[in-house]
Amino acid sequence: MIDLWRSFRRRFFTGFQVGVLLSGVLVLWLLSAPVRTPMHRQVEVCSLTLLVFFSVMAFIRSARRPDLPEKFQTGLRWIACGLALAGIGSLYLLLDRLLHPGSKAIFNLSDLLYMSTYPATLVGLFYMPRVARPSIGLGRLLVDSAVFIAGVGVPLWLFVVKPGLSTSSGYDAAMVLAWPVVTLSGIVALNIILLTRMPLPSPGAFRLLVMAIGISFLADLLFLLDSVQGFIQSGKINWVNVVNALSLGLYLLAAGRIETDKPARRQAVQPAASSPLPILTILVVSAWMLIFIIHGRPAPDALSRIFGSLALLFVILSVREVFVFRDNARWLTEEVERESRARFEALVRHSSDVIMVVDAQRTIRFASPAVAVALGTSAEGIMGRQLLDLAHPDDAATGSEFLDKLLGAPKALQTVQWRLRHSDGTYRYFETVGSSAGEGAATEGLVINSRDVTDRVALEEKLRQAQKLEALGQLVGGIAHSFNNILTSTMMRLGFLRENRQLPAEVSSQILALDAEAKRSADLTKKLVSFGQQQFLRKEPIDLRESMARLQPEIARLLGKGMELRVTGGPSPAWVEADPALIDQVIMSLCTNARDAMAEGGCLTVDVTRIDDSPAASAPGSGARPGSLVRLSFKDTGCGMDSSVRQRLFEPFFTTKGVGRGLGLGLAAVHGIVKQHAGWIEVESSPGLGSTFRIYVPGCSEAPAR
Repeated sequence: MIDLWRSFRRRFFTGFQVGVLLSGVLVLWLLSAPVRTPMHRQVEVCSLTLLVFFSVMAFIRSARRPDLPEKFQTGLRWIACGLALAGIGSLYLLLDRLLHPGSKAIFNLSDLLYMSTYPATLVGLFYMPRVARPSIGLGRLLVDSAVFIAGVGVPLWLFVVKPGLSTSSGYDAAMVLAWPVVTLSGIVALNIILLTRMPLPSPGAFRLLVMAIGISFLADLLFLLDSVQGFIQSGKINWVNVVNALSLGLYLLAAGRIETDKPARRQAVQPAASSPLPILTILVVSAWMLIFIIHGRPAPDALSRIFGSLALLFVILSVREVFVFRDNARWLTEEVERESRARFEALVRHSSDVIMVVDAQRTIRFASPAVAVALGTSAEGIMGRQLLDLAHPDDAATGSEFLDKLLGAPKALQTVQWRLRHSDGTYRYFETVGSSAGEGAATEGLVINSRDVTDRVALEEKLRQAQKLEALGQLVGGIAHSFNNILTSTMMRLGFLRENRQLPAEVSSQILALDAEAKRSADLTKKLVSFGQQQFLRKEPIDLRESMARLQPEIARLLGKGMELRVTGGPSPAWVEADPALIDQVIMSLCTNARDAMAEGGCLTVDVTRIDDSPAASAPGSGARPGSLVRLSFKDTGCGMDSSVRQRLFEPFFTTKGVGRGLGLGLAAVHGIVKQHAGWIEVESSPGLGSTFRIYVPGCSEAPAR
């Protein structure tokens, strides 16, 4: 039970909440119209003084909040200092009344202390961070200031300063002049602060703070208006002290909210679009004048001045509201445009697509930052250039037709796939969607969105090539299989004829020639069967490093003088499940191909590498690959190939060699053998820069037991 009470007390009865409760009790007591005895007056002053020092402690505590800006913390300390001066003034007033109970003086030294709260409080408010974009301009601030001068300054002159100077002198006369100036200046400055300062830590906490300060200033204004006439001070309810108690309660609520509120989001940290302070001030002045008419029994000339002042107040208020509505509409429009522009800029800045604005002359007027990645140049560097200057010569006509369609159909979407030049001289494929913004739009010209699809186009081309080779392999394999059956029968008959010793020598020689041609045809058919992936595999565990070491002398003889052979990859074994004879055929075929590419000599580097759980390689057209791979790489320094040759590299009977130097079946057979072993081939080559063939086949985790 005790723990529950402690938890309840910590949650609901912190220091500022106790102070708010006391201020509420004081307001209710003052509104109950207690008898205005000297004892009651002292109780009022003591209670207000206690609340003032409660507020000082609350603001000092809230200023220690570590996540508040340093300037805001400094401003809170200045406000606490201003409240402390007001508390000292209240203590002096209480002491003066105790020592001089019969004094009739309206002003004393406490007024200097009370007035000193204004500069301290305003310095604290001006210390607080200023918003980047105030909701109003200088013109609106001048209008509000004029409203205060005309709506408050004129009544103060008519009902406070002018009659006060005629009946006072010395210190009292100085106070009659100083108090209106200080109060009016404080209210004007508070209005400026409300419209230009950042509402921290939350809009609600900041509004409570400004409301508390504003109500305390209005209490002083009410005191000034009544200082000469005195009918409020002599009434049953001391409205000045009621307003003061209310403002102190708001001070305590504001300090509590500043200490506990979560910081507002960036979008919420905006100044107020309009200030209610001018309206409240004019309402207070108008209410006092109405009360003065009812209870003050003004003279006829004073009555005419009151009605004239009231009429002037409402005219000024109406004029101000016209400016308020106009400025609010302008500010809201600017806010909507700013937020829309910020969202658009964020979208363009973080988009991976290239967004361009092109005018009717096809000149690039805007380019998004993504152009730096897509085309290798900055947005500033590409603006002002002709869009078609970036297009591939073969795609320029397509691009021109695309732009013409956009200009001819303003609201229709058009698409095109074309190639644009990168800063490194290469061309990349882009899929472009565009539309015309039309006349009168915020963004005039053609809005074009381009997405780099080079990798996708390359993958699609690989897939098409694989499908073409697969279909061709099935066709060639079927024909080769049938042709192999015919050759087998033919070679058997030729064998029978060779064994016949009674045939003439000339016929026997022809039979031997036919047998040699049949064997050559059988070898050709075997390669076609390999390409068609229809041959029988005799798989067994083999170490590709051992295979390379065994074939290295034969490869060296194949390359001949003037060519260097390098075998890399380290000593660790690279086990695979494969047909040893077919793997030897793959190695020898690729070495032969490298030799033919290095007619003037060069270096062939053969590398054997085991790849375990690495994303460095993946099968084209497939999202998954085996867990471990063995890569067999052949890199030569020969003449290289262009893209047109690379696309047809594995087609049967395709060759770049001269007549009689090759049938174009070596690489086709290699492709078929690798595919039958669940592997794939990657080729890199450029004219004059040599070629690299990389073969990937599934690996074994270890050598099987024999």
